[in-house]
Amino acid sequence: MSQKSANISTAWTLPDQLQRKLEAHPIGRNLFITAIRFYPENDAKEWGEPKGAPGYTLLYSAHGNGWFETDNGRHTVKANQYVLLAKNTPFRCGHDARNPWRLYTAQFTGLLADELCDYLTNGQPVHTTPPLVGRVAQFWDILHHLDLMNNIENLLYANFRFYSFLGTFRLSVFNYMQQGSDNQIEQCIQLMKQQLDKNLTLADLASQTHISASYLSAIFKEKTRYSPIQLFTSLRMQKASQLLKETNLTVKEIAQEMGYPDQYTFSRTFKLIMGISPKGFREKS
Repeated sequence: MSQKSANISTAWTLPDQLQRKLEAHPIGRNLFITAIRFYPENDAKEWGEPKGAPGYTLLYSAHGNGWFETDNGRHTVKANQYVLLAKNTPFRCGHDARNPWRLYTAQFTGLLADELCDYLTNGQPVHTTPPLVGRVAQFWDILHHLDLMNNIENLLYANFRFYSFLGTFRLSVFNYMQQGSDNQIEQCIQLMKQQLDKNLTLADLASQTHISASYLSAIFKEKTRYSPIQLFTSLRMQKASQLLKETNLTVKEIAQEMGYPDQYTFSRTFKLIMGISPKGFREKS
């Protein structure tokens, strides 16, 4: 199935014998899809699990609106929103007739399913997520390999991709190809990478990106959970790690290369970020 077929509804269910194979597989048992569905706007059916599904159910509206209903009531789902329904939760869902959703849904289980669900939810029934480039492409790649299920390697590959697909729903993920604040962050990161040998300040970065220091700091903390200077320092230490591994430069020379006034300041910063001294890192490498 490809994105060219994205105007046709489709569904896939894991056969019982293959589920048993995955449950016994040392890697496959950690997380695997048991069912996956796609409904385009022109075929937005009502469907559900009147007895509840044995695994978790993800509902993701890429465009348009819909709803889902459980014992706790009925909730609206808008574009770029998703729902994760707990195991054994009876539900129904359907589209908004005036603006039907494009619905991507998957049911999954495995040893890590509970932890992944906790990672993606915060107690709210409906969650908003950035419309990340590549999320839908991952869905179709997953479905394509699930269709080739006679080969266990295709099933494993699809479920490895499913980890990545689920990860895109976290709000902390930012899309460097998107316009707006995400793109401003990426521009700033590129400026950082070009100047790892300098002691840049927040004011320097704000001036170079032509936005205020307070706004730059706010969008970084919202999207990356770092301040701009924290991320810049982390990038510098990653570069220093590369120099320690790949060159014979002394710690003092690397400190100078990275723009630090002395090796002691550099070494303290390196240990704070990397959890080990530059000398210890080199010996370990």
